[in-house]
Amino acid sequence: MIEDILRAARINVPVYTLEQRMEDERRLAERIKKATGSLGAAERRSAKRWLAPSSPELSVLLQDLTDAAAETTAIVSLKQRLMTDLQALCRRVLKGDGAADRLVEFAEAVRRTDAAGALAFGCLIYLAGNEDGARFWWRFAAGAEDSTAAYCLFLEGLLREEPTEAVHCYRALNAAAFVRGTPGEQLRHAHEASPPARLQAEVNEHIREVNVSAGIDGRVPIPEKYLEEVPAEHRAELVAR
Repeated sequence: MIEDILRAARINVPVYTLEQRMEDERRLAERIKKATGSLGAAERRSAKRWLAPSSPELSVLLQDLTDAAAETTAIVSLKQRLMTDLQALCRRVLKGDGAADRLVEFAEAVRRTDAAGALAFGCLIYLAGNEDGARFWWRFAAGAEDSTAAYCLFLEGLLREEPTEAVHCYRALNAAAFVRGTPGEQLRHAHEASPPARLQAEVNEHIREVNVSAGIDGRVPIPEKYLEEVPAEHRAELVAR
């Protein structure tokens, strides 16, 4: 019965004209363009923000992913962002007002406990490829309540895929103060210039490398005059050869 009724029923299908199809395709293209533009704007805004433990971009390190291939791709992309941000921040520190003078004074042991000098020194040697030494001096500066150094430790810890350590540095050493007090737009203004070779050479004149422990692998550069306070019998063991 029901089959007979359905066979006898007529369904009026409206005509879909070429003009209607073209109009629908135009509207769809506009929506896609708008959505793409919104996504691009969101990505650009994200790129201008300092990362924090709550940043969605960090979920690949702070959470376990079930898709190993997706995890690998995401980590590679994130590490590129982290490296770019940390290098930009180091250049920004070294370009700051008076930073070069404070750095040289720190290297000459004129300001032996200067957190700003230790921060700048860490940034200088990080850009020169000494990540262990940079971490040592950023810890020194962050322990003296320098929030920029704490943020450097946060980024550097994430780069080493040590998210627990990185988040601890962020929270315990108040890296959030740096994020709150530093406009994210400054992140992209310090990518171009590297530290002048003259500054690097001037600092190197006063630096010696020493063997340290305390969670640092390799050798750490320190101002040579710091060694004057080390007893002679221990100095030979400390100085790297």
